[in-house]
Amino acid sequence: MPPPQEQPADVIPPSLGKQMAQLIIIPAVIVIVCIGLSVMFGLIAGTETDIDTHLARLRQSGGRGRMAFDLQDPRYKDRSLAAYNIATMIPNVKDAKERQRISEELVDVLSHQVADSEESLQVYLLLAVGQLGQKGGLKALLARMESRSPRVRQGAVGGILSWPDRQAARVTVPALIEALNDADALVVAEASAALGELAETNDESATAALRDVLERGSSDMRDAAWNAALALARLGDEKAARIVAGVLLDRDALVEVAQLKRGMQDRVILSALSVADDMTDPKIWDKIRRLAADDPNLRVRSQALNLLARRDKDASG
Repeated sequence: MPPPQEQPADVIPPSLGKQMAQLIIIPAVIVIVCIGLSVMFGLIAGTETDIDTHLARLRQSGGRGRMAFDLQDPRYKDRSLAAYNIATMIPNVKDAKERQRISEELVDVLSHQVADSEESLQVYLLLAVGQLGQKGGLKALLARMESRSPRVRQGAVGGILSWPDRQAARVTVPALIEALNDADALVVAEASAALGELAETNDESATAALRDVLERGSSDMRDAAWNAALALARLGDEKAARIVAGVLLDRDALVEVAQLKRGMQDRVILSALSVADDMTDPKIWDKIRRLAADDPNLRVRSQALNLLARRDKDASG
């Protein structure tokens, strides 16, 4: 297998905050797929070595991160690539003891060998810890939600979204509710998505906080508000269900309300469909049936048809 390509490690694009489709990041599977496909980080994984080799690289001298003239210390880049490679290898680690050992090593690196300025490295490690889902990992993720860096806070929420045991991850709900007050719009969007996954339908605190996000009128919070609408629709909120059915699953409304072009409409609709399984409002399912019948995008029709098939199977079973 060829060696890792020498591309910058610090590559979470600044345009993320302006891309509607990338802000609707609901299911944890999207986080994991992004890691595997090199979409989130813009890197090509080099996994020809084993995890212990990458762990050793993580523990080497950290370098200086960003230097003068926006140059990057090779040691920092090397450690970031090691963390990224570990994240891509984790799905293949099946042994429970091995997963716990790796998680403990990564948490130790986060605690003792990563500087506050090493933002990309922290993001990769937090997502890896989240995928592993081991004892002590949630504590590490919650600690990074207090970071001064918005990107690190985003990484911490991404790690929570990746956590495989949904019941265990519900301990983070109070912190996620608090994150809805974050100054960074993307943190709010991710926290809204996570609450859609983790909050209980009778959690009045989560519902009230998400409704507050939904009511915010500023243009930079529009995407967070749409994520909040999706989360609330999953929790049974009728107003949010009207927004999902009338805007997020409606091409005409996406043009009128948000001036989105066809490709971005596709992405928003597909993102909404990806979390519609546990929505119950009839208006949403009526719109899904229409999409399945005559939407111009084949992927949208296929995803809508799959949703309807699963719903029919659940109803008959």
